[in-house]
Amino acid sequence: MHMMTYAIVIIGLCVLYAAGGVALIRQFTKRHVREGHNDVLVPLFLMAGTLYAVLLGFLVIAVWESYGAAKDNAAEEASTLTTLYRETTGMPTSERVEVRALLKEYTEAVAGDEWKIQAATGGASPTARAAVAKLFGVFDPQKNPYANAAISADFVRTLDGVADDRNRRTLDANESLSPVLWGGIIFGGAIVIGMAFLLYMEKGALHVAGVVMMAALIGSLLFMIAILDHPFSGPLAISSDSFEHSLSVYQSVDGGH
Repeated sequence: MHMMTYAIVIIGLCVLYAAGGVALIRQFTKRHVREGHNDVLVPLFLMAGTLYAVLLGFLVIAVWESYGAAKDNAAEEASTLTTLYRETTGMPTSERVEVRALLKEYTEAVAGDEWKIQAATGGASPTARAAVAKLFGVFDPQKNPYANAAISADFVRTLDGVADDRNRRTLDANESLSPVLWGGIIFGGAIVIGMAFLLYMEKGALHVAGVVMMAALIGSLLFMIAILDHPFSGPLAISSDSFEHSLSVYQSVDGGH
């Protein structure tokens, strides 16, 4: 779904709820309003609004930080892969050819199949997983006497970092706010907006406008949480550009640059 469509749906529902609620409830409250009506409701409304604002603000910051961390982690993984590719220069020819082929296979699998799988299900690519396993297998001391060389030891340590970044990326693709928390913020927003229905202003149009603007603000924050909650899917999904860039660097290294 396009980002503008997301915004229209989420913010639009909040605005419709606010406008319709005020129009409906005013028909009943205007016949029963007495002196001091707003004096009693305003403190309750302010307390509920403050509590909800704190919760909503905290969640916006939390999902933004989580989104940023996932993006940085993916970029770090891709950057480390280019470092690994350059490190193969000092390896024996047969080993260098094998390792570079596996690095290309892994990077292509991540940028292709795995990115689509993560966006759809949060899963991982079997091809990418197998390529990582084969890379570690190349440096098994029992199978490769060169595995104990200094450059191989450094390569394996760096490869461990790639594996860690990969695991974090897979976890990030599966993380999201729990349904309970989503239910709480949606229900809380409905309550806060609903409490504004019970306030009374002589000018109905001003009452509707005020509540609608508050609902639009709440809807905007809910929209932000919704699109940032899944970093690898949706309109602001993290792209695989960093891995595509790594593939272009591989070609440059192969050319002697």
